[in-house]
Amino acid sequence: MSARPSSPWVLLTGLLSAAVAAQEPARVRESAEVSIVEVPVRVLGRDGKPVRGLTAADFTVDDDGRRQTIVGFDAIDLAEKMDPAAGPLPPAARRRFLFFFDFSFSRPKAIVDARRAAHDFVLTGMTDRDLAAVATYSVERGVKVLVTFSSDRVQLSRAIETLGLDTFEERTDPLAFAYEPTAVPGVPNVPAARPTGGRADALGLAESLEALSILHRMRDDEYSRGRVRHLFQSFRELSQALDAVEGRKDIIYLSEGFRGRFLVGAPETEEERQYLLHGEVWKVDSDQRFGSTSLRQELSEIGELFHRSDCVIHAVDIGGIRAENDAREDGAGVGLRENENALYEIAQGSGGDVFRNANDLGADLARLVAQTEFVYVLAFKPDRASGDGRYHPLKVKASSAGARVLARAGYYERHGLRQLSPLERRLLAADVIANEIPFDDIPARVLAVPFAGEGGAARVPVLLEVPGTALVAGDRGEKLTLEIYAYAFDRDGRLQDFFTRTVGADLKKNRERLEAGGVRYYGQLRLYAGSYRVRTLVRNAATGRMGFSVTPVDVPAFSPGEPYLLPPLFLDGAASWIAVAGAGGGGSEAASAASNPFAQLPSEGMTPAALPRVAAGDAPRVCLVAYHFDGGEKNELRLGGQVLAADGRPMESVKLAVLGSTAPGPDGKRTLLLSFPAPASLAPGKYGLRVFLQGAAGGAMRQATAPFLVP
Repeated sequence: MSARPSSPWVLLTGLLSAAVAAQEPARVRESAEVSIVEVPVRVLGRDGKPVRGLTAADFTVDDDGRRQTIVGFDAIDLAEKMDPAAGPLPPAARRRFLFFFDFSFSRPKAIVDARRAAHDFVLTGMTDRDLAAVATYSVERGVKVLVTFSSDRVQLSRAIETLGLDTFEERTDPLAFAYEPTAVPGVPNVPAARPTGGRADALGLAESLEALSILHRMRDDEYSRGRVRHLFQSFRELSQALDAVEGRKDIIYLSEGFRGRFLVGAPETEEERQYLLHGEVWKVDSDQRFGSTSLRQELSEIGELFHRSDCVIHAVDIGGIRAENDAREDGAGVGLRENENALYEIAQGSGGDVFRNANDLGADLARLVAQTEFVYVLAFKPDRASGDGRYHPLKVKASSAGARVLARAGYYERHGLRQLSPLERRLLAADVIANEIPFDDIPARVLAVPFAGEGGAARVPVLLEVPGTALVAGDRGEKLTLEIYAYAFDRDGRLQDFFTRTVGADLKKNRERLEAGGVRYYGQLRLYAGSYRVRTLVRNAATGRMGFSVTPVDVPAFSPGEPYLLPPLFLDGAASWIAVAGAGGGGSEAASAASNPFAQLPSEGMTPAALPRVAAGDAPRVCLVAYHFDGGEKNELRLGGQVLAADGRPMESVKLAVLGSTAPGPDGKRTLLLSFPAPASLAPGKYGLRVFLQGAAGGAMRQATAPFLVP
């Protein structure tokens, strides 16, 4: 290794235009299908408050009846303000609230009132560490997830505001992070105001929900029992889907409930008593008199499923305050207190609470938040492996006198992706993205850099390099289906733009080409000045293999007089890659040659590379884009370069040859096409190219770096 060069500068005269930059992809830890199981545990004292101060020695964990060694332990106080320097929370430790609105067993007015309370909680009750989701249920449409588990209060509040109105029936985000596509990019960094609940607002929602509640007024018991069975089946499917989401899920079930006698029966009538006295048993409807055995069995099974998926249902009676002797009836002629009994049965089965007589839902949710603000995360490595999808019962105990231990009843080994329902697939992908869970089955590389755009928003082309060998590994089908997701979140965790795409390929014809290279996908985002984390996920839809990475992107204001230098962009021939130009700007097809800055590079048939391979002694070509650098009357800039070691230490200077240049454009941008001799002394490994650029007459100097590999 040579000593640090005394001067990296050479004199440059006559520059060129439009280039892009390479960013080092985020480091991804190993994770896929690891054999470590994390169990979030809440411990409540006799007073219902969290018990703090326990250690790993205070807990025992049994898996399939076998005592396990706790190899990881963490105690997390969610009431404390999040420290960015402390790193992300373990996914299992985060609170997840699912607001589940029941349209079929609730009156429109009750939904309107519940909507206000949920909206208030999203704005003021959640902490920075919490995630929430919004979903609805109706007999006609089943379960619909409007917004997946997210910290984005803007999207959550907009979903709640328009609940039931179906203003955006055809959504472009399959993972449901973006409820309202028009909210991105550039959504205001403040959540929407609380719904006013005014006459027009309430009437609009009530009218929209009225169509879904017509059947609710029907009095035929058998038909109504069928509707209850449909609800239970939807609960069953929801519990199974939520198993794909790590950690405990608190489901806030907002409903007025159904006839409790369907489960527990009804008091004996005088007419039935006479039938029984005369031996006319066949004239007594046993389901009506004693409740439906099959429904009770189904509800019991559902409670167990929610236990296994680490879900708890907190049933909220949204019908308002009711006195003990309240004999009012709902629109179906059902005693309102009887419906409360049904809500109790649903919540009890999952170990949750019932918020009775609660027209102050905010206070109930505040108590729930207080009870769940402290969590212990226990990790163990199972001492034996089993078949795919097997269920393992868990038993967690804590040595705290009189304490109530809340932990999941067990866990499932991961199923293959083909065995998952569409909702499970979506929730699994969304969970990885929301919690930045590392997966590197497919070690995709990402390049994302900002270019000045119109209307104050920068164009941020995104290049994903998906290695073909890892992509097709284990895929024995004839057609490849590659899922691509990219979401840009600001520093407050709010979604600003995204694109998604499904790419298909005939493996019979393209397997060899894919294995020799892979897929290069070009998408595009529009982002305003600020700092972002671009989260990208790629997945083989057949095998379930995934790759996830996070790419930090800082978007400048591109203000005149403020020089800005993009990182250097390496170019290659891309002969072995299958290139796909894709969607951008909230899912629209915006990454065409006319709008994608990558496609406008003076590259002579070459394309950008996210992590290029440079053989020692080669002379790779590099594009450099600079904004607002003053070259003076002679258009002279000072240009220099260094090769850096993997740890960022300078190794030696390199001479950058200028192959072409352009004069500054109307937006202050100029592009350089460069080349440099890669030192022959470089051993195989990872390096960086640092480029310096300074304006004429001692003007501003900037530097930028891009990684490269020596094979």
